[in-house]
Amino acid sequence: MLKILLVDDSEPRGELIKQKFREHGLLPHMVFTTCISADAARVELLEACDLLILDVLLPKKDHGTPQALHSMNLLKDLADTYKPFIRPKMIIGLTADFEGLQTHQRTFLDAASVVLDGNLNSQDWIDSLIRQVTTIVEASQKIEKLATDQMLISVHGIRTYGSWQRSLIENIKKYSRSFDFVEIKYGYLDLFYFYVPWSRKKKAVEIGRRLARIIDQNQDKRIVVVAHSFGSVVLCEALKFIESSSRVGVVIMCGSPLSEKTNIDHVVGAADLTVNECGVNDNVLLFSKLAVPGLGYAGRVGFYRENTSRFLNRYHLGGHSLYFEECQDGPTFVEGQWLPILIGGKCVDPVDSRSVSLVQDVSVLFMRCVDKVKNFKYLLLAGVAVSFGYYLFK
Repeated sequence: MLKILLVDDSEPRGELIKQKFREHGLLPHMVFTTCISADAARVELLEACDLLILDVLLPKKDHGTPQALHSMNLLKDLADTYKPFIRPKMIIGLTADFEGLQTHQRTFLDAASVVLDGNLNSQDWIDSLIRQVTTIVEASQKIEKLATDQMLISVHGIRTYGSWQRSLIENIKKYSRSFDFVEIKYGYLDLFYFYVPWSRKKKAVEIGRRLARIIDQNQDKRIVVVAHSFGSVVLCEALKFIESSSRVGVVIMCGSPLSEKTNIDHVVGAADLTVNECGVNDNVLLFSKLAVPGLGYAGRVGFYRENTSRFLNRYHLGGHSLYFEECQDGPTFVEGQWLPILIGGKCVDPVDSRSVSLVQDVSVLFMRCVDKVKNFKYLLLAGVAVSFGYYLFK
């Protein structure tokens, strides 16, 4: 995954560059960071970066006065071996100062690969920038294909054979050959088997132990796990059985029928990054919340826990299978949302497409009542069963 830093105090130009990267399908292959001053760039350049896109006229501090002096001093700092800043592999200069372009270009070319006329009224510079970045992305993909030091594990849900797992693998293979793949399969699990708590628990533990062994046996690889629907229940069980020293790189749960109140500390603790994807229109999970004993709709409303650098609830418009739907124009969900995480590491953008309304207030109140009724109903049924057993066998 490429790391690209844009240092530019022109917000419209920054938005244009990001938009063009998105249109050309480049964003999923990069960690794209922006800042608006030389001092802010110095903070970012304490870490390695593949490409620096640098405005020639730049303020020293945020919202200061732009001057070429500040960008020149930044370049000198990058060249100074006694300073802690890491020089990017490639530097591209931008300027809208067409009259002074030649002067800036001569100075910049000592450190930069190319200087472009970044005038917003011109299309040539953005086309040239896209060509440069595309070349870097393609070279990076070739390098990534040389080693297989990662493993993608996928776990499907009930009432399906997990056809999306093969599609996910094919998407990953388009951009990287560094992955081994494991598809956790357990046949067709019917709705009635899923509904009964003890049979559901038995199946989750059985499959979870298999998954735990795979994780333990592949600790020489960076492991990423994608679990959909009942697969998230299996995953939560699996991470109870792994060795204390075992680690997972990334966990992605989507469409999870777990209760939103479930304690997933052991999941977050075992992974470098855990993402819970939620479909705000996931009506399948309404059934889980309303009718299924012991479950809820964490894949719709999120887990009730804080967002941190290691855990994030994300909310998307769509239903239970929105993550695997085909897209006619633009990147698919996998390409746009998951490839940057699965291939590139920990970088993840927050997403929240929820809306607030009176209907939301009413639905929250209704679901709170459902919790109370469900708890009472299952306690009552348990009492009836115990009483029946007592009188039957006394």
